[in-house]
Amino acid sequence: QHLFPYWWSHGLYKRFFFCFIVGHWLLINTVKHYYLAISKSPGFVADLKKDLSPEDELNYTKCFKCDVMRPPRAHHCKICDKCVLRFDHHCPWINNCVGYRNHVHFVLFCIYMTMIAAFSTIAGQQQFQLVIFHDQILFRLFDPLINPYNLTITVIDHNTIGPITGVLTLFLFTINLVAMGLVLSLTIWQMSLITKGQTCVEEKIDKSIMNNTKQQRRRSYDCGWRENWKRFFEVQTGSQLLIRILVPYTFQPKYDGTQWISKDK
Repeated sequence: QHLFPYWWSHGLYKRFFFCFIVGHWLLINTVKHYYLAISKSPGFVADLKKDLSPEDELNYTKCFKCDVMRPPRAHHCKICDKCVLRFDHHCPWINNCVGYRNHVHFVLFCIYMTMIAAFSTIAGQQQFQLVIFHDQILFRLFDPLINPYNLTITVIDHNTIGPITGVLTLFLFTINLVAMGLVLSLTIWQMSLITKGQTCVEEKIDKSIMNNTKQQRRRSYDCGWRENWKRFFEVQTGSQLLIRILVPYTFQPKYDGTQWISKDK
């Protein structure tokens, strides 16, 4: 609303088109993956229509909470009261479980949410101040967090804008910085789990076993970080993985989510 007219009127055409293209690319990916993360089923075990073979029955375990036979990596969600295929966690921000069928979209949503928050804050904060404060820059990027009191007084006393506009500007920058940090932490955590070939639940189980036995448990589904990323996105090559990450698409699982390659076998 503020920056594009400012860039165009000041002849900053390269910045205008760069931010227009990159910003809308980030926006499209963020919105699409968020919508798919909240709307797609994570993959409930109860919805599987599969006759178990004798070999399957040896690998399956009985869930005494929802009374179903569940495959490896499936766990019970207390909130949904159902077992979920390759269950990671129940996310309140998407009001849905994160499981085999929507985990890819959840991770990509976190990645793009972090990128769009960082892009909008870093790329636009100086120009936004130039527009709001009449060609003046009153604070640096992290000043709303480092020096909030003195900065607030400076903005309120500024003679070209009202105190409400100034306080709201600082409030928006502060909220965006905090949100960017929180989403970045979640993204890094999710990416580390993919790299290790684990889910959130499996990481907790491993830590519990390590604390109780004082031994290092080998991650059963860790096939090396490259292979783990390819298997998570169900691709064969690095170029296919890059396309899956960069291009907005709908993830269609190739498998039913009941069989996994384990190093323990």
